Amino acid sequence: MFKSARPPRENARKRLSVAADGKDMIATAKKAIEDFNKYLEAIGAPYRFKPVIADSGTNPEKALAALQTLYNQYRVQVVVGTASSWVLSGVMGFANEHHIVMISPSSTSPALALPDYIFRVVGNDKGQGKALATLVKSKGFDAAVIIFRDEAYGRGIAEAFKQNFEKMGGTAVLLPYNPQKSDFGPEVQKLASEVQKLINEGKKVAVVIVAFETDGINILSHAAKIDVLRKTKWFASESIRSPALIQAPEEVRRFLVDVEFEGTFPIPPENPKGKALLEWFRKEFGHEPSPFAAYSYDAAYLACLAVTMAGTYDGTAIKNVLPKVAYNYFGVTGWKALDENGDLKYQDYSIWKYTCKDGKCTFEDIALYKSETGKIIPLTK
Repeated sequence: MFKSARPPRENARKRLSVAADGKDMIATAKKAIEDFNKYLEAIGAPYRFKPVIADSGTNPEKALAALQTLYNQYRVQVVVGTASSWVLSGVMGFANEHHIVMISPSSTSPALALPDYIFRVVGNDKGQGKALATLVKSKGFDAAVIIFRDEAYGRGIAEAFKQNFEKMGGTAVLLPYNPQKSDFGPEVQKLASEVQKLINEGKKVAVVIVAFETDGINILSHAAKIDVLRKTKWFASESIRSPALIQAPEEVRRFLVDVEFEGTFPIPPENPKGKALLEWFRKEFGHEPSPFAAYSYDAAYLACLAVTMAGTYDGTAIKNVLPKVAYNYFGVTGWKALDENGDLKYQDYSIWKYTCKDGKCTFEDIALYKSETGKIIPLTK
């Protein structure tokens, strides 16, 4: 039985400053808490979970202040978040010091793969780096320039890509940029120079971009004006697969079609739970959920389940039981077995392509990368 003198609280911290992703992820986290509370009612449990929302501001300093407030005001012991690795890296010290369990639905940096109070229900980017390198190599490219956010997430996937691409015999050039800048015109000019240099060496060159929505759209808008970048095929990691690109300015959308924009995204196996959540979301909000919304549901549900199984609202107890709970949990995004660092153990990736037809743009899944075999399997319609 739950021994807390007061109802335990389950807290969701999301990227509220990014409207499309933040709102959708909060909505599904709340849905998970609502569903779990129905389960508690059915079994006659004397407590319920209540979400407490705090805005990370997509900024490590703001996120730390928000987490400190949650801890000081509510003595939170478990948090769903943060969404990005960059932000998570800024709060994990406080979380570990105060024994606060954090379950991220979308952080993927390999640098954060540590045996601590941080858990992640999506695979880290060692796997995605290999998937992305395999994709680029499969298209016949022997060189790639990676323009990426110079922070935990960006560095993690860029370095994983480089390591795997070079093992495959390719040449990879890393081009980091400061994500806190507001304009990336000079960085795009440097990107064009690096691409042209490799072309002059006789290489077949691709561009790989690792960015979020705002910085990504700025980079793409500059690239659309440079001839050599318009004639180069572009690839991307999962972070830019966002509704923001579907609603981007026309010149950006046209550019993405021209460069046959493709990328990778962690994909859960199809299952009835996932389909039910998707149908609920469409009916409730009238649009498709953002890509990590389903992972947010599982992060929140696991948090509730771990607190219940721990039998006490205590971070250390929750941390100790969470791996066992996750191993026995099959959620809307599939089996949540974790590795020794608290990251998702098994992760496949979709291969997507940006397409536009009759003025409507979308991300179309065209293939599947199987992590177990390292092979890309085309999807049949």
